[in-house]
Amino acid sequence: MTNGSEDHDSVTVSFLRQPDEHVAVMLRAGRRIARRSPQKAQNEVGWFFISAIAVGAGLPVLFYLLRRYVYVPVFGLSPSIHEADIAIIWLVPSLMIYALILVYAQWAMRRRRAVMRSRIRPGVTITVTANAQGASWASTDTRIWLGWSEIISISRVDGRIEFDLESFFTYIPASAFSDQQVQDAAFARILGFWRAANPVQP
Repeated sequence: MTNGSEDHDSVTVSFLRQPDEHVAVMLRAGRRIARRSPQKAQNEVGWFFISAIAVGAGLPVLFYLLRRYVYVPVFGLSPSIHEADIAIIWLVPSLMIYALILVYAQWAMRRRRAVMRSRIRPGVTITVTANAQGASWASTDTRIWLGWSEIISISRVDGRIEFDLESFFTYIPASAFSDQQVQDAAFARILGFWRAANPVQP
């Protein structure tokens, strides 16, 4: 469903919410919001260095133990085998474990998406109205009004017009517009409203 109108004072468009697209926006928003936390960023850097130190110190010990207690007595390899040779031997099961982790991560992400998608009612018509004061997203059950001062930035990502706030994102999909030219005009008008209300941009 596509419906839109534009005049000198406002821009109004309507669209049918698509669960897959809504989930994609939610996941992307979650990642961006998480990166904004200075404490989280510091923790990630700290854990990276700790992990690097632990791996660097632990691998020689691991290869020594494997040679002494596994490869030589169990598999009958020569006691003179070097840790470098053990590292090469260990590479195969390591790659297998890594592949299993990747498969599990992809399965977990698909499951998470499916759960999120199941909680979003499809076919809901959303009407977005933007004017000099702000923008609203309205359906038959809910209505959200955002003043321009609440919005950090407005950009286009994957064909959508996305509105970035401190704690969440909202958007207008490409399906709300009949063609690219109409979307370009609406985006320019919305960006003009936002910039007029926020003369000093970050």
